[in-house]
Amino acid sequence: MRRIVSVSLIFIGLGLCFRFAHLERHVYWYDETFTSLRSAGYTEAEIVEQFSQSSIVTIAALQTFQQPHPRRQLSDTWHSLAVEDTQHPPLYYSLSYGWMRWVGHSVFAMRLLPAIFSALTFPSVYWLCWELFVGRTRKETNQLQVTWMAVALVAVSPFHLLYAQEARQYSLWTMTTVLATASLLRAIRVNSTVSWSIYAVTLTASFYTFLFTGLMAIAHGLYLFSLATFRLSHTVVAYLVATLLAVVAFLPWLWTVATQVAQIRTVTGWTETTRSWTSLASSWASMLGRLFYDRSDTVVDRLIQSGIIVLIGVAFYHLIRQTPKPIWLLVVMITGVPILALIIPDLLLGGARSTAPRYLIPALLGIELAMAHFLASILCNRRWRWITVAILAGGLVSCLTIHQASTWWIKPHNSDNVAIAQLVNQAVSPLLISDAETADLLSLSYVLPANTPLFIRPRCYTCNQPTTKEINPFILNIPEKYTDIFLFHPRPTKEWRHSIEHLSAYTIQPLPSGGSNPSLWQLKFKAELKRPLLQKRNNTKDD
Repeated sequence: MRRIVSVSLIFIGLGLCFRFAHLERHVYWYDETFTSLRSAGYTEAEIVEQFSQSSIVTIAALQTFQQPHPRRQLSDTWHSLAVEDTQHPPLYYSLSYGWMRWVGHSVFAMRLLPAIFSALTFPSVYWLCWELFVGRTRKETNQLQVTWMAVALVAVSPFHLLYAQEARQYSLWTMTTVLATASLLRAIRVNSTVSWSIYAVTLTASFYTFLFTGLMAIAHGLYLFSLATFRLSHTVVAYLVATLLAVVAFLPWLWTVATQVAQIRTVTGWTETTRSWTSLASSWASMLGRLFYDRSDTVVDRLIQSGIIVLIGVAFYHLIRQTPKPIWLLVVMITGVPILALIIPDLLLGGARSTAPRYLIPALLGIELAMAHFLASILCNRRWRWITVAILAGGLVSCLTIHQASTWWIKPHNSDNVAIAQLVNQAVSPLLISDAETADLLSLSYVLPANTPLFIRPRCYTCNQPTTKEINPFILNIPEKYTDIFLFHPRPTKEWRHSIEHLSAYTIQPLPSGGSNPSLWQLKFKAELKRPLLQKRNNTKDD
């Protein structure tokens, strides 16, 4: 037992180091800039309005919308979320509002908050496992191994590391999910007013962190009703009262959600993209494998992840066969309910909701609990203990790989920002022109010098604010002092490129910036047109 605790503490310590080391290394990407925008109390519409009629500005002007302002209050943060990002409840953003004023608004500071929440998840997982395995069976020697194993798995899970270093609410949701589930088990065991009040508070906090807490609450209810054989016992009544209190406390934001359904569907429209069943299955397999092992996407890595999926199935079979119903049923419920609630609509109606791992955090935690029980149980078997070592080592190696990278799969946009910045910074007198989405521009602003000149007409993603002026007319009248003119436009279309070339005296040449699709172009004069001032400069230089 002491050896298991010692080894687990080593992995936990390494997990903590990974969470807090080099928080600023990964690109501060599209979605994270929205966190800073909301936390600072601004809306995306304000950015579009600010720059829709402006002339040349600098990066510093963009960065204003990522920083706190004395006139921006907490109510502005709530308003920003309510009108543009209603699907995100305000708890994390409210905490971030205070954090960026008291601690700072740098990339390191903004990511430090979720890293702290991720670290606090460790003792929360310990409590959950104690309530689930130890508190119910009283077999402390054997079941404490499961408790320590679960914490170690979470500590070196590449999935949890990625969201620990992401300035978004998902590490907080992980923590509140664990706390709500642990407090439910304690309330069932103790059955006191205080214990059920604690459950109501933790469930409310989870509701105000992410809307899909509703799926976890359903899983809790099904678990409790199943244990009570669907009778209205005293415990069931207490649960219903606590859950009702949590829902009532959440009603103000729930009403906001109800009045902004159209806005939510617009912003989350990507989840309705129809994908084939084969594509969905491939995404689900990657999600499960990446929970424990996530290095790259080679054939060997896929084979390892396939083996992990088989092991997950074995772990659930072992859990159901070897533990009492009150233990295995909870794990099955918190895993199965969220998965089925997202997979079934995708299969029947079309969509990609179930391919977003962050939406399935409660289910992934359930998988880790099942795996922890299985790995702890085979430690006594010399023939099979190598599996435990391999899973923990695979997680550790994955964390090392992620730690050394500049971006990862959870940041699908802006991975080429550093390469773009290097190209722009090499120019003597650069000008960056763009009609990109505001979040792309904000992300790029973190890697360019504050005095870099810009001419931008941002496009809105979460608002209906139109771009009142196109960039094409401006390209015809670029000031002569800029020697290198760059065009920033992520995810371009052929129509967009043709319109630029057709309406201006320039051709656009893509520059290698590291991504699969170019995001940066350089404007070059067409061969038949010449620019007098440039020609004069060239002649003077030749003389």
